[in-house]
Amino acid sequence: MNDQLGGKVAIVTGGGRGIGRGIARRLAELGATVVVASRTAADLAETCDELRAAGTVEARACDVGDRNAARQLVRDVRAAHGAVDILVCSHGVYDAESPFLELSDEQWERTLGINLHGTFALAQEAGRSMVADGTAGRIVIISSINGLAAEPDCADYNTSKAGLHGLVQSIAYDLSPHGITANVIAPGWVRSPMSAPYLSEDILSGRQKFNLAGRVGEPADIAGAVAWLVDPATSYVTGTVIPVDGGQTAMLPMPGSVEG
Repeated sequence: MNDQLGGKVAIVTGGGRGIGRGIARRLAELGATVVVASRTAADLAETCDELRAAGTVEARACDVGDRNAARQLVRDVRAAHGAVDILVCSHGVYDAESPFLELSDEQWERTLGINLHGTFALAQEAGRSMVADGTAGRIVIISSINGLAAEPDCADYNTSKAGLHGLVQSIAYDLSPHGITANVIAPGWVRSPMSAPYLSEDILSGRQKFNLAGRVGEPADIAGAVAWLVDPATSYVTGTVIPVDGGQTAMLPMPGSVEG
């Protein structure tokens, strides 16, 4: 462990598993006090047990789909630790089996409520805390390349992720006078419990090439990008969407590669 982030307090939502857990691990290894948040107590307990050796990691149960609960999470962390220096929103829900004409109002509202509205509440409360404390904070939102181009049968997810890109640009603009940066990381396919049902053995083995890297991403790949963005030295990067997708968005489909 080094102390690149020594003395910093970080909140990582969606930290109970997958990408969020990988990010929490990396920030703890860099010396931050990391508060992981998730709806599921069992996932939180597992994360804390797994990351115990990495550094200081605490758990907070929170349903970020409840905007009041999301704001209270930030207030509680600030009250307990004196400040919030870093916010990483890595929570989200995804369902790739809902064609547009069959998408229900309930699913639309649930997806946007968690993925977009919950992120708004967290970022707003964290921004208020950072401004009040004079903290040159870092806000990082984990989006998806679905915010850059559409995937079939998940208009709710695609829209929520595209919305995050506009949100972060607005946050970056409005909070720039306070020295606060805000950025988006847009992952491609990453090995996680959420993506597991959609990753075939051909994809996992590399036999089916879908990006330039020729492999599925790992949570550590996203965590490395987060670590760079929250580094105190990375103050010149803000309002930016950074794809971390193995080059998937750099490719054009060839004839026969897209199913009709």
